[in-house]
Amino acid sequence: MRKMVEAAHGDGELETRIKSSQLFGLEMQPNIYPLAVSNMYIHQDGKSNVELGDCFSETLIDTMKRHRPTIGLLNPPYKSEPSDVEELEFVLNNLSCLQHGGICVAILPLNAVLVTDGEIRTLKERLLENHTLEAVLSMPNELFVNSKVNVVTCVMVLTAHRPHPPNKEVFFGYFKDDGFVKRRHRGRYDAYGRWEEIKATWVELFTNRRPVSGLSVCAPIDLETEWCAEAHMETDYTELSESDFEAELRRYVVYRVQNEAWL
Repeated sequence: MRKMVEAAHGDGELETRIKSSQLFGLEMQPNIYPLAVSNMYIHQDGKSNVELGDCFSETLIDTMKRHRPTIGLLNPPYKSEPSDVEELEFVLNNLSCLQHGGICVAILPLNAVLVTDGEIRTLKERLLENHTLEAVLSMPNELFVNSKVNVVTCVMVLTAHRPHPPNKEVFFGYFKDDGFVKRRHRGRYDAYGRWEEIKATWVELFTNRRPVSGLSVCAPIDLETEWCAEAHMETDYTELSESDFEAELRRYVVYRVQNEAWL
């Protein structure tokens, strides 16, 4: 909302329209819904167009479609039990509500783009048959360090209702270092003031789909490949040391333990 209001450049009538009829949301948990709406009211967002209910409800899907949204933003519930809904189901649901050519941006566990078989493969196939994958950005490993689901994540950027063209190159960003550091009682924050410069670099690389060694790469995808920068970037092994190898092994072990991924 703040970004949209900034883009209005002081046009009061446009700001009112943004706040009252250009932002919409869905929340399923009845204990979270009133908190979300109250928070929006306190921040004077105008009219809170947040619906209470299941995003997979046909009634709510139809309600969202009537608003003709062009941008979808989501951080879906992360799967922790075998019976939980796959994260890509939420992405497909969001895309279904958008206008043709709309943009969906979703932050997901990295595992959602790595798996190449089973239900996730089927969901990926549906995604490519109906929508275009524009980019996958690998996020810092400790982005959610302060949450209950300290999981390694990525951001997917997709265009709605345009089937993924054969041999289209997808932009992959290896955006692991955002300049933030972890401090006790403060969590992750921009202690050294590096974020603005790093953000400008990331935005420029994504905007121009520009490959830069160690930061980004462009490559075609299919259902057999892992959809992440790590799978497509070339490593300069001359710069690696034994300590780098040990540190990466420790991070990998921690990741497996935290995500109960032992085979």
